[in-house]
Amino acid sequence: MKKDTPLKVIAIYDNGGKTLDRYTVYYNFVEGIKEGHKLYACLGMNEAPFHPQGIGMHSSGQLGRHNGKRIKLEDLPLDCQQAVKNDLAD
Repeated sequence: MKKDTPLKVIAIYDNGGKTLDRYTVYYNFVEGIKEGHKLYACLGMNEAPFHPQGIGMHSSGQLGRHNGKRIKLEDLPLDCQQAVKNDLAD
């Protein structure tokens, strides 16, 4: 993902375990438009994004309630917080 401004977190969601990628972190990088809505760069993950059987994948998506409940960075499991910090450091 090529960006000219520093990457920042704009929203974090927890869907309560409805999907394997329970947590979604959205960044301030717009990757496109779909049906009139912005698609933001995001990181979807479970509680173990660094584990060989864990989930930690970059994608794009839309902000909104369909992602689950909005939470704060400190509400994420520690490994998830580290994955976000790694993205922000790149």
